[in-house]
Amino acid sequence: MKEKGVIVALDVGMGRVGVAASDPLHITANPVTVIQRDGNEFEAIKKLVKSYNAKTVIIGLPKTLSGDVGSQAEKVLTFVNVLKGYLGDVEIILWDERFTSVIAHKMYKSLGIRSKKERVTKDAAEALLILQSYLNYRGRKKKLENSDE
Repeated sequence: MKEKGVIVALDVGMGRVGVAASDPLHITANPVTVIQRDGNEFEAIKKLVKSYNAKTVIIGLPKTLSGDVGSQAEKVLTFVNVLKGYLGDVEIILWDERFTSVIAHKMYKSLGIRSKKERVTKDAAEALLILQSYLNYRGRKKKLENSDE
């Protein structure tokens, strides 16, 4: 982790990329937008990361249930390799996102939001869940490190 400041998270899908961002203190995550994968997505992500002055981007890696890198994760890794060329010295962290789709779907269902409406914002919600999971992990890790002193 490079420094304080906003962290941006991406949930990379076949047609869209969900985006979320942290607060500068790395406590909460908020949904930001959904970027269409129309050939301009890398420039759009670069612009967004720059607008937040983010030094770190968390990208959900959809591993299989057994923790392996399957075909979907391979597609995300290919996306990440291209994205690295656009982001320069921004740190990219891959984060296990195995259950974010299921959690987002259940969350929408419990709120009574039907499938068509869900699709519009689900990608940003999944990015939020990826980022909040990462922030919670960092918070727990920091507490453990401080308790050892």
